[in-house]
Formats: sequence, structure tokens, C-alpha cells
Amino acid sequence: MAFNLFNKSKKEPKAPKQESQVQSAPAVTASAPAPMGNVLKRFFVSEKSTRGFAMNQYTFEVDKHATKTQVRDAVKRGYHVDVVAVNMIKLPVKKITLGRFKGSKGGIKKAIVTLKEGQAIAQAQP
Repeated sequence: MAFNLFNKSKKEPKAPKQESQVQSAPAVTASAPAPMGNVLKRFFVSEKSTRGFAMNQYTFEVDKHATKTQVRDAVKRGYHVDVVAVNMIKLPVKKITLGRFKGSKGGIKKAIVTLKEGQAIAQAQP
């Protein structure tokens, strides 16, 4: 072989990198946490959620990546109330058939927020 195209054993060693130029990249997580401004999407109004008003419980549709702590902080900041507890529910994706067309209804994540006794969110009341 004249050009040694297929002989990979005779590679020249690369020069080592200087340590001052090497920077470690930040760790990337699979599901990034939601930004604080986009945590709460809307009130989730249903027959069952309106029964919770008597027990100081309000139901919100939240971002799929939101955590309980983020929901607690967003409700405190947005409505100026004291949050006692946050319960999260993840609803699955549902398959829908309309005639001959098939599709899916996206799953959502709900947060049931319990407030301190005597406090209420006026915007959620029907």
C-alpha cells in the first residue's frame, strides 16, 4: 500500500489540552424544572373541584414539570395567601376516536392547593 490509508496504528498523538482552557459544562437534567412564571396555567373547574371550596381547596392546572414547591411559591406570590398543603395529580393521555379519525387528548397535571383557614381566592369562586 502506497498511501497507508487503512493503517490506523500509526496515528500521531494529539497535544494535551491546557487545564486553564478546559471548562466543565453544567449538568443537563432530563426534565428541566418549569420557570416560576409559567407554573400555574389556569383554574381547573369541575364539579368535584368546586366541592373543595368548602374545605379551602383550590384546583389548578399546572405545568407538566412543575414541583410542589414551585406551585406553593407561585400561589403565595400570585394570590397573597398562605398555603398549607399541595397535592399533585397526573392525568394520563386519553385516546379519542371521532368518526374514522383517531387522535389523543393530552394528559395534564393538576395541583390541589389547601389554604390556611379563613383565606380564599376570589378569582376561583364561580
